[in-house]
Amino acid sequence: MTKRRTLALPFVAALLLAAAPADDLRLEPLREAIISDARAADPAAIAFERTTTAVRRGPGIKEKTVTVERWDGARWTLVTVNGKAPSANQFKSFRKATAANPVPGYYRLATLLAAASDVQVDGDGRRVLKIPVLPAGSVRTDNGDISNHLSGEAVIATNDGKPWIARLKVKARENFKLNLLIKVTGFEQVFDYRLGPDGKPRLASQTADSRGSMFGFAGGQTDEVIYAYR
Repeated sequence: MTKRRTLALPFVAALLLAAAPADDLRLEPLREAIISDARAADPAAIAFERTTTAVRRGPGIKEKTVTVERWDGARWTLVTVNGKAPSANQFKSFRKATAANPVPGYYRLATLLAAASDVQVDGDGRRVLKIPVLPAGSVRTDNGDISNHLSGEAVIATNDGKPWIARLKVKARENFKLNLLIKVTGFEQVFDYRLGPDGKPRLASQTADSRGSMFGFAGGQTDEVIYAYR
């Protein structure tokens, strides 16, 4: 009797596991839990410095610019450009860019992930939320909104059993035009998030790489951004 019971237990356990719902791969509860936390990440409650290293490439051109900006929870300050006090024209471009774009941060995932339509497991065993097309206003350039040309995938991590996004990758779904002159043939952005001292995720760094052509000449730009919290 004892032997039969012992042999039957693994079999019963296997049946129970097979019958159990795959809670960790159900889209709705997973997505909504992450969105709820993202909505609570108020950009007015954080302060940071953002250092951006931008390299422009083109025929006979390679320009590098290092910009330091500061967000104090209420307003932006342009600190330096290439280690120097910014010029009037640089201030003007800075004000235009910060007025047109939202403050970066984990909270922005609430809007992005609302468009996620599937959850999968990647080759490294990580759960990934798939976003087939980014919502309008997600990614803007000097020439306008390019969100509808982009897709995204968000890698999920857990902290004490609670899901959060560790990395968001955004890339072009197709070649597209920024205007009548520029054709974009490649675009990718990667946002990395880390847990802060309070255990809440926050944006740590991001990279962007774009490639394209104008008048038949190929070029592009690479940006690397580091966030230092205060």
